[in-house]
Amino acid sequence: MECAPATQQSYLHRMAPELIRAILCSVEGLDGLRCAILTCRLFYDVFSRTPSAIVHQVFFNELDTNHVRREAIAALYASKLALSNPTISLIQAFFQDHLEQRNEFDTQLTIEEAAGASRLHAVVSSLAEEFSKTTLLKLAAACRHDSHTLELLTSEKARIMRALYMAEIFFNLFRTTSSNIPEAAQRQCMNDFLVHFTPLEVEQLACVHDFLFRKVSPVFNDVAAHDVLWGEFQVEPAQWLGSPELQLFLFKGLVAIKRVAAAKTYAEQQKLFNNIPGTRRLNLHRALKEVNYKGSTTEDASIPGPSASEDYNQGPFAAWKWAQKLEPLTNRAMLRSLGYAMWDQERLDKLGILQEQEWQPQCLVRDSLPIDSPVREVTDERWLASWRERSRIHEQGGTGWWDFDDESQVVWPGRKRGSVADNTPTSLDEAKRAILALKRI
Repeated sequence: MECAPATQQSYLHRMAPELIRAILCSVEGLDGLRCAILTCRLFYDVFSRTPSAIVHQVFFNELDTNHVRREAIAALYASKLALSNPTISLIQAFFQDHLEQRNEFDTQLTIEEAAGASRLHAVVSSLAEEFSKTTLLKLAAACRHDSHTLELLTSEKARIMRALYMAEIFFNLFRTTSSNIPEAAQRQCMNDFLVHFTPLEVEQLACVHDFLFRKVSPVFNDVAAHDVLWGEFQVEPAQWLGSPELQLFLFKGLVAIKRVAAAKTYAEQQKLFNNIPGTRRLNLHRALKEVNYKGSTTEDASIPGPSASEDYNQGPFAAWKWAQKLEPLTNRAMLRSLGYAMWDQERLDKLGILQEQEWQPQCLVRDSLPIDSPVREVTDERWLASWRERSRIHEQGGTGWWDFDDESQVVWPGRKRGSVADNTPTSLDEAKRAILALKRI
């Protein structure tokens, strides 16, 4: 809508440009700013005089609403570092600049940087909402408590978002280090990253890691069960938190994780995964499991860490201390699916969890994920038969999606999609494979 002509000046035209600029700076989010400057030419004219300053202010206001400016700026610079195959010295310099010092208030961003960081922030905010919906439903079921406890508090959302940003920073810093840094140095550097945070914050990161694994694993396992090429290379389903194939995908970051979790069709899923997934044995799961605070100043979880200084609620620390008494360690790991280290004291008091000496609801036991690698590889006969069948199809040139009772989506060279290959056995081995496939284990 155009503003009123100059001959019939509106209130907007009578306002000083400085006041209009202040209004634009107070708009909620960059999407809101975009809508504002496209609504009125006067808004656009004022914006065009100092676009970077206005974008900068609007974006920082957005971050400060959730108290995550420090983490968001660190994630932005970590993403830049990821593009250059960082060395140990560069990563250590990053620790000093963004984890040890509070210099985010002097940061000046370009419009492009702010826009990119804002898109990531929207993903982090959305994932925090999904985290709360998933975990609070489980928490209510485990405690058999009324649903009025499901509303996410602002302080809790900020806590979850900080942990998600921690994960994003980790993925950015170590995404490419497996190719240019020795394993021992990588492991030490990952530990150095974690000990910049208190044990409580690391436990919050572990809760987020559990959530991200559960977001990706159903899609990963679906592709592992049906993709012809993955069957040829016998890609195993992600059955435990440290699955090296799935852990490699997590290094793509939160935007990719959200996209793959939302993928509904095989075509969408296959496009987001690598053709043949590699492995990453030095990963976030292993770093969390092996973290060593010896000699670190943050060993005491009660000392506020670099990002916890504005979080004064005692709920997370009380939950963390309570969980330290639970044995074995796997019992504590099960609590992560409830995001137990994220909730305010008021919520924990209502649920009465911290009054329990031994708390192990059956819904947690059923839903728990192994934290250690299975002793044996996949032995499920159905998986083995699936690999054999997909290997046969691959040998004949087929690609795409396959199932025992459905080969209509296999793509054959020189044939239309949906046509079926001639499966008449031409040898004894092929006949045996055909018989095994017919078993329909």
